[in-house]
Amino acid sequence: MDPDLLLWLLVASAAVHVIAVIVLIRAQITTRRLHEEILELRRARDRAAETSHEVDGRPTVALVINASKPEADAVARLVHSACSRSSLGEPLVLPTTPEDPGGAMAREALDAGARLVIAAGGDGTVRAVAAHLTGTEAALGVVPMGTGNLFARNIGLPHHDLEACVDQALHGRPHRVDTLELMLEHPDGTQARHSSLVIAGGGLDAEVMSDTRDALKARAGWLAYGEAGMRHVTGRRRTLTVALDDQPPHTHKVRSVLLANCGMLQAGMVLVPSAQFDDGVFDTALFSPRHALDWAKIVAKTVTRSSADIPVMTVRQSHTGRLSMTEPMPFQIDGDPVGDVVGVEASIRPASLRVHGVATSGWTGWSPTTADPADDWEPEHGNTSQITAVPPRRDSGHAAGTTPDEAGEN
Repeated sequence: MDPDLLLWLLVASAAVHVIAVIVLIRAQITTRRLHEEILELRRARDRAAETSHEVDGRPTVALVINASKPEADAVARLVHSACSRSSLGEPLVLPTTPEDPGGAMAREALDAGARLVIAAGGDGTVRAVAAHLTGTEAALGVVPMGTGNLFARNIGLPHHDLEACVDQALHGRPHRVDTLELMLEHPDGTQARHSSLVIAGGGLDAEVMSDTRDALKARAGWLAYGEAGMRHVTGRRRTLTVALDDQPPHTHKVRSVLLANCGMLQAGMVLVPSAQFDDGVFDTALFSPRHALDWAKIVAKTVTRSSADIPVMTVRQSHTGRLSMTEPMPFQIDGDPVGDVVGVEASIRPASLRVHGVATSGWTGWSPTTADPADDWEPEHGNTSQITAVPPRRDSGHAAGTTPDEAGEN
């Protein structure tokens, strides 16, 4: 064979091989890029599903709103605008009524297929909506328009910035929080099931919630509760029996008893520092002051956020609890008075509610006290053992349905 022809054949063969290698490398690069793009699309799809942003012809977002609030129209416009910008479709808007703070509206939203239900109102609206979302995959968004807005404060929402709260309700990272399930027994023998997100309690706090003047609350906001508190602080202590988890019952004389899923009040005051919304337990706080000095100790502890134990304030953690009153005691749930009770059964439902926009940095380094003043309680059957506190658990990061609550708006 002609040597020149052989050389050209060799060169052509090498060129073909080089081209083939280049094509193969580029094909691998393209395949890898396409694979990564497919994975990213899948991740985006999963994130969209997780944050309830899928649009399938049904309303993805529902807005349960207390239309009586002055900010209601502005909030509705903000939600419509934000949904439009995010291509989420038209939100389903469901106004509450004086008779129903949001329970029937939440059911309607779920029946319509909403995967995100925004509760715009006070703690009563938030609680009524949350009661129907608990145990489902639908998420709760919160736009606070109440006087206290305690749930919004406790989960770290910028409660003074409605636009920011709307953004968090739609796009905030989802985080699971606990709900506190309550069965109340009233003096006439009737029972009622409720849910609590923040704090339920009997005694002084319920008296304050029942007797806060609406006109003053409209002018002074949450400061009106302080005025009512001054009028009721000198009331008498009441006797009740507390049984937590499988521990023996203890009898106490208290001015107030709280069942806390969260611990923060207005103005950044932390009444029960160990109460966290995602630790899988609830805190029972017993207040047994006898005079003004005892109340001063409680107020000082709350204002300074002190972790020091004081004998007139006992805090215990548990998964279940039972309160038995020797006489009817006024009771409230998340700021809503629910009448007198003679018994309360409580149980925590850990991680039962998905909420958007939760800041999960919490209180650490505080342990609840487990000791009572010796003359404040009398163990039944001669048992003097103390109840052991369950240590709180915290997550890191940012973030079966229940019977409807007959809650009012606070």
